[in-house]
Amino acid sequence: MTRISRYLLSELLVPLGVWVAFMFLLLFVMQFLRGTDVLLGSSVTVLDLGRLVAYLTPHFLMMALPIAFLLAILLGLGRLGEDRELTALQALGVGPTRLLFAPMGVAVALSVLMLIITSTAQPWGLTGVKELVSEVIRKNVVGDVKSGTFYEDLSDLTLYAEQVSSQDGKWTNVLLHDDREANSPLLVLAHRGQVGTSSGGEVLRFALEDGEVHRSGRASEDYSVIHFDRAEISVGVGASMGKRGRFTSAKEELTPSELLQAASEAEASGGDARGFRMALHSRLGGALAPIAFALLGTPLAIGRRQAGRAWGYLLTLGGYVLYYLLSRAFEQLGQQGKLPAPLAGQLANVIFMLVGAVALYRVSRSGTVR
Repeated sequence: MTRISRYLLSELLVPLGVWVAFMFLLLFVMQFLRGTDVLLGSSVTVLDLGRLVAYLTPHFLMMALPIAFLLAILLGLGRLGEDRELTALQALGVGPTRLLFAPMGVAVALSVLMLIITSTAQPWGLTGVKELVSEVIRKNVVGDVKSGTFYEDLSDLTLYAEQVSSQDGKWTNVLLHDDREANSPLLVLAHRGQVGTSSGGEVLRFALEDGEVHRSGRASEDYSVIHFDRAEISVGVGASMGKRGRFTSAKEELTPSELLQAASEAEASGGDARGFRMALHSRLGGALAPIAFALLGTPLAIGRRQAGRAWGYLLTLGGYVLYYLLSRAFEQLGQQGKLPAPLAGQLANVIFMLVGAVALYRVSRSGTVR
């Protein structure tokens, strides 16, 4: 590795590390605020928050690395232009194409890292998040349901227990109002009850004993009463958290091999496999985004006139927003079958690479590094 390459790497890696840390913190705070109703419950511990950070780290890295890398290129190489160092390098015969080597090397390393993360750590982390959130919700319900107090933190559910055992958390003389079906609400009365979760941690289960269910229709005068010895009411974690608390989607929790298997099973059963295949190729396209950003960002950084760091921020924001919009648009076309899934997943990268190649050619032809 030449001295120039090492110098360029230092100009890229230091701001890359800073921006990754900043973007990670920003993403975590934004996600945390979406789930404050759950994550700030009375039974949440510091260990729970630590597990949440560990589970979300791979997902946030996949989101933070591309934009942080683009910022590092535009600001790192842009700083060289502002200080006339690029002019000095040009006088020594170092052209724009040679300046691309260091950003492209970092981009390839980031893409390999992102491919590993998206194939292993990200699905593991998102699955862990769902299980953790389910566990926290259950602990909050157990800890927050007090004797003689109405508990209304679950979406469309109201819970009341006359007595709550401090030893095993079991309830006595329970009232549960279920308004998830607005046209036909349920009122459940039971002498005993307890909360638990399914084996996968995705469903809360209210186990009730010796009671009755009252159902009425708001659009009619129908009214029915059902007596039971044992009954169970299930509440999905997503429903219990409401829209603001949703952390992940099901496809993001699957590994690439699981996505392919799900697509094969969907095809075998006569279903639509395009969603699973598109999810796989969109994930691969996102992992290769640093390469496209390196090819586009380098000529933009070394070929622009001195305009300060604000211009670098603006270019980064505009470029990433455009990349995101193109990716989502092509993903929709792929899911609709209007584009092949492999092409739809990589088309945004291809467009950015072509534009970057043209920009690099123009900078090289101009013979001027401003």
